[in-house]
Amino acid sequence: MLAVVALNMGGPDSPAAVEPFLRNLFADPDIIQLGWARPLQPLLARLIARRRAAFSRAAYAQIGGRSPIREESLAQVQAAAGVMAAAGVVAKPYLAMSYWHPFPTETAAAMQADGITRALLLPLYPHRSRTTTGSAFRTIESALEAKAIVTARIEGYATNPGYLDALCDRISEASAQLPESARSTAPVLFSAHGLPEAYVRRGDPYLDDVRSTVAAVTRRLGLESRSQLAFQSRVGRQRWLAPTTEEALDALAATAHQAVVVVPVSFTGEHLETLQEIDILYRERATARGITSFARARAVGCHPAFIAGLAALLISAARARGWV
Repeated sequence: MLAVVALNMGGPDSPAAVEPFLRNLFADPDIIQLGWARPLQPLLARLIARRRAAFSRAAYAQIGGRSPIREESLAQVQAAAGVMAAAGVVAKPYLAMSYWHPFPTETAAAMQADGITRALLLPLYPHRSRTTTGSAFRTIESALEAKAIVTARIEGYATNPGYLDALCDRISEASAQLPESARSTAPVLFSAHGLPEAYVRRGDPYLDDVRSTVAAVTRRLGLESRSQLAFQSRVGRQRWLAPTTEEALDALAATAHQAVVVVPVSFTGEHLETLQEIDILYRERATARGITSFARARAVGCHPAFIAGLAALLISAARARGWV
């Protein structure tokens, strides 16, 4: 039997889950790359999680006390499997999360019980990075190998036509929320999750992938100089990719821009970084600095074009392996 396994980071499903979720996140050697100090990582993860727990619980409280990432990720993989089935390729959908339930080992056990022998691995990250796709592939492949389930990867899809179509549609929807006089002139600020600069210098492909997406969408929508790229969600003291989204918004306000469209480019679903960081914190910051019209493009989610693009990638991968 064939399966599709969607891969995502996961998120706490209650206030009590916030600290253990953070501990799992910061214990990942692909997230915090300590090199020779790797043996200290479990201790460091506990310390960081304990220190950040109250702050993070307060942030989650602003969006209902929990992350919606599990439900949306499951809806995405179920929708993709539905499109595949309509094309004659039957695959049972599953979800594996890196830092909260269902963990890869839990998903692998369920797949073995269901008689799955082959699995297509679908990261819900469009851009490749050791910190996301690399980590997710490492853990799910180990769990499935232990159950004698063979796998095929879907790698990054930064310029997949379905993904780009969905992004363009979301940006057009958001632009329509602005005053009519600003719709064709307002800056479009692409906000990607940040990454330490050192990771990029060591060869992480993330920045190149994100830039490819932004360039492709900019061409499609004719944004030209209206298009800007910034980075959010910085953690720690090391140098991260710049400018930050806060800095970019401040710069727009300083040059008398009163309208902006913010696009969460590296997030395929809604979660803390979109619902709280962008919708609440960045909106408040922009408003305080004189940006009176702040529109945020929704994540691509289950947009039909995005789901169709994922299904096409999955069918192609299955055919390449001779599984269908």
